[in-house]
Amino acid sequence: MSETKFNAYAKAIIEFEEEIEKIKRGVADDSKRLIVLSDSYISELRSSAEKTLAEIQKSIEDEKKKQIDEIRSKYVAEREKQLSNIRKEAEKNLDKAVNEVIRQLLGVFK
Repeated sequence: MSETKFNAYAKAIIEFEEEIEKIKRGVADDSKRLIVLSDSYISELRSSAEKTLAEIQKSIEDEKKKQIDEIRSKYVAEREKQLSNIRKEAEKNLDKAVNEVIRQLLGVFK
């Protein structure tokens, strides 16, 4: 084998090894970029999920408060209605009692 061919082979092997090293460094750099990018996406996803969860919790709390207020309002209206009925019945009973007392008094004075 001639020395020229031997030098050419050696040079080709060295160039091949250098290219392999460049590729390895490139793969390592790409891997680092992918890891950083995935961390960034995970952070964004976490932030978005937390924001959405907070909105859902607020919506649930608002709906719960609305329902409690509706129930409270219905209870107050029903209570007022019952109190009104009791007052009307009490007034009727008072009128009956006054009429009875007057009747009794008229009976006593006759």
